Amino acid sequence: MSPSEESIEGPLDGAELAAVAEAAGARLRGNADEDEEATRVAAGRLLHAATAAMGAGYSLSQIATAEARGQDDVRRELRGEALRRVERSGRHARDAEADHHRAIARAVRLGLSTREIAAAAGVTHGTVRTISNRYAEPQAVDDAATDEPPEIADVSPARGEAPPVDR
Repeated sequence: MSPSEESIEGPLDGAELAAVAEAAGARLRGNADEDEEATRVAAGRLLHAATAAMGAGYSLSQIATAEARGQDDVRRELRGEALRRVERSGRHARDAEADHHRAIARAVRLGLSTREIAAAAGVTHGTVRTISNRYAEPQAVDDAATDEPPEIADVSPARGEAPPVDR
């Protein structure tokens, strides 16, 4: 059994059904690639192929099966490339967001107004404060990366002061 027969059962008999499958696959490919012209041409081919298949005596069920098989074949063919694109664009989006946050934190360290930064960044001033708090102190980031709890100064009630902390 071929891979295409695993998801859509039944043989594709005849040139008419093969044309339906091919046109349906081409329409899906054009749609996925946002190619309006290719999608329009493929839709016309699909209509013509389906009409020819009906004229040749194939049932609507057989024509629908051929259409689904053509779409499945294109999905299977393009799956790996599409998922690699999604992974790559996700990585770029995460990198861009981190770069954006660093730029916001830098603007805060320069002493620019939170509202001014927010307007430039297209976010709320609360978001700017949250981002700047995350990037506020390199020591805070280092402490958060360890499993050890942060040091808490022991305040002696008798003296009212904290003992020196060795760093």
